[in-house]
Amino acid sequence: YGNTVHLFERDCSVQRRFQKVIEVAPCQNISQETKEKLYSYALAITKSVNYSNAGTVEFLVDKNEGIYFIEVNPRIQVEHTITEAVTGLDLAQIQLRLAAGATLAELGLTQAQIPAPRGYAVQLRINLESMASDGSARPAGGTLTAYEPPSGAGIRVDGYGYAGYTSSPSFDSLLAKLIVQ
Repeated sequence: YGNTVHLFERDCSVQRRFQKVIEVAPCQNISQETKEKLYSYALAITKSVNYSNAGTVEFLVDKNEGIYFIEVNPRIQVEHTITEAVTGLDLAQIQLRLAAGATLAELGLTQAQIPAPRGYAVQLRINLESMASDGSARPAGGTLTAYEPPSGAGIRVDGYGYAGYTSSPSFDSLLAKLIVQ
């Protein structure tokens, strides 16, 4: 309906083989001025193409805070959980409701109504991998002999695992995501 909002930023700098491994929200190593530019650019991009659902606009920021556009993902991403943790919003539900025709206003999502990030959140990927002879990590096949996910206040685990779970090296090695706030 021509309206756009942003849900702040995440830092996904810790990567291995182009796969995000650790994500943090909000980002702590760029200025508020640069953050405001990122929000402005993301909103301008989505408005210019009449974007109509939840998505992720990705940028690179260099050590001098130069901003470089990477891509728009027309979906929420695996690391959306840390945005949920710091905003209190259920992004999967929002995406589904927008796809069903709800407006941002109907969902109470004008920019002024979106809460500023509360605290910090970190997401870590728990992968089933082994080290190859060249020092790289590769998906590992095998059976978990023990698995006890962490729990407690401010801890969320998305994924699965149990003693006896068998993994295949032919598939993604992601077992679970650990989100800590």
